Amino acid sequence: MAYKAINNIQAVDLDSLNAGSTTKEYPLGTILPVNDTSKGGESQFIYVKAHAAFATVGTPFEIQAGSGGDAEVVTAAVAEIVSGAKIGFNTTAIASGEYFWAQIAGVLTAAAGTVAAGDHVEVLAAGTTVVVDGTTGSTVQSTKSIGIAKTATSSGSIDLVIIPGRTVQVAAAPGA
Repeated sequence: MAYKAINNIQAVDLDSLNAGSTTKEYPLGTILPVNDTSKGGESQFIYVKAHAAFATVGTPFEIQAGSGGDAEVVTAAVAEIVSGAKIGFNTTAIASGEYFWAQIAGVLTAAAGTVAAGDHVEVLAAGTTVVVDGTTGSTVQSTKSIGIAKTATSSGSIDLVIIPGRTVQVAAAPGA
């Protein structure tokens, strides 16, 4: 990816957007907007500590407040919640306990089940992929929709568009 800092933010090594670190390099919870020239738009990242390993690029997880120390903002397994879940995605493989920049908005690669281009997608509780929000051909955004698929797949990965600031409801099962 080709990243360019927005608003002249230059204190962040942009190469670190696609890498994990065992050392905390930035304040946890820092949100960084960047112009992703490879995808033609602005993306947002948040600096977090991983609660688990993420071997597959584009694995969804919840972003939560941590218990303090060096873990004030952490990832967590996606859990059922009525509203307000902040979902992030890893842009590279991450080991448990590493610090990294999670992508929270813009065009990103997401692990997905069977999804058609143009479908609104959601993340289910304990989910490790995005799935269609409702049925294939889901063109209506709901409180569960994390974004919209730009590409299609049958159990691979998609290009997904997420609007900055989006928080969602997480259901236990599709249609729940």
